[in-house]
Amino acid sequence: MARPKISEDVWSEFLERLTNGSTITSIVKDKSMPSWTSISRKLAAEPEFERQYRLALEFRGMLLQEELEDIKRDARMGMGDAHGLRLAADITKWQVARMTPKIYGDRHQLEVTPSKGGSYLEALTQVNTPAQEVLTDERDTQSEEVRARSQNAQNECPDSDII
Repeated sequence: MARPKISEDVWSEFLERLTNGSTITSIVKDKSMPSWTSISRKLAAEPEFERQYRLALEFRGMLLQEELEDIKRDARMGMGDAHGLRLAADITKWQVARMTPKIYGDRHQLEVTPSKGGSYLEALTQVNTPAQEVLTDERDTQSEEVRARSQNAQNECPDSDII
């Protein structure tokens, strides 16, 4: 049985609803919207649609971040149960961190780019090799003028001209 072709207008409406904070489960309940199966197939088949979908989720995360401000205002005004507000804030923060990891995520990721002429194994070996400490004599780091002053100070009494 052939599946009916879903128009681009419907897909645009789906992404707009997702951006505005609707959940996928609430969107697919609408008979005019595609099913979850259709959404997942389109995500797997079309990289451009997947990019738009992820961008819609990111915008939704930004919208949820704004909801945290409302929760904070309610808490300051004493509206609602403190434990309930804390739970709502924690859930919202968790969702925001997952939807917008680059902006509000907990994990910091370090990107390593390869350079010509070396391998990752060589770079890791260099990083993990303890640095050789070079011990120098303190006198080697002093300038000639400072060294001369300290030798003169040993031979003369510094307060002799005051007496």
